[in-house]
Amino acid sequence: MTLRPDITRGEQKAKLSMSAATLPVLPWTAFDEASRVHGSSTGPAVASVAERKRALEELLRARRLQADDPPLRGEDQGRRPLATGVAELDALLAGGFPRGEQNEIHGPASSGRTGVLLALLAHTTRTGALAALVDPLDRLDPASAAAAGVDLARLLWLRGPRPRGCAGWPSGASGGGEDPQAKALAEATAAVATLAGSGLFDVVALDLAGADHERRRLPSTTWLRLQRLVEDTTTALVLVADGHVACSPGGRALALEPAGLRFSGPPGPACLLTALTARARAGRHGLRTAELAFAAV
Repeated sequence: MTLRPDITRGEQKAKLSMSAATLPVLPWTAFDEASRVHGSSTGPAVASVAERKRALEELLRARRLQADDPPLRGEDQGRRPLATGVAELDALLAGGFPRGEQNEIHGPASSGRTGVLLALLAHTTRTGALAALVDPLDRLDPASAAAAGVDLARLLWLRGPRPRGCAGWPSGASGGGEDPQAKALAEATAAVATLAGSGLFDVVALDLAGADHERRRLPSTTWLRLQRLVEDTTTALVLVADGHVACSPGGRALALEPAGLRFSGPPGPACLLTALTARARAGRHGLRTAELAFAAV
């Protein structure tokens, strides 16, 4: 969807749309809004330079043009990092996760890695962009994701095979001698390659948490292949895992570690978990740190 300068202001009221071939763009209704504010007519004539200037000034005063809005036509989207929406993390990551790079979020259980992932997906979909999550262990809870602000209509969720029983994936090889866990991860990385190479998504995330042993059995060239697929796109590839997996030279590695839990009231059977705190480190040597708190939903 493109906007032509020769059409009338009434025709410029474009709405966000999503299709398999195009990404949504920012609707440009500034001139009509400015006309209503300043009391000018809404006839078919194109807005003058003075009217356009007043429109932009009015939007800036109303804080309608934010840095996290979808890029305007002609803007180089590849130069803008993909923000998480968490001010402390974005400052730690120098603006967010770079596009065209392989990034990672890693940490043990209860370190906030799922919370950071949901914040990233929520912030991305809230701006009208598309996001994709490859979930080989079927760990995502859609209700929790929606409560965290993720627009599920703009999220492509690829689920792995449903685990058998409460213990997790089936252990051992199947009747044909093929390990189902290794097969699921191999299929997941193939799906990530397809999505990352399409260029349709602002972020493609691969959730490897809980599959550290199986992940180590993948060929080491897997991550190099994914990096080469995404490097010429405006997509940020994000790996979520228990420990360090891979990060491209221009990517961001975010390491998380649990710092404590917060409960409602004194210890006892009626005590409820209200939040967890975590410590985040970024950079090759983890020199930059930040304290985070994730509320329970």
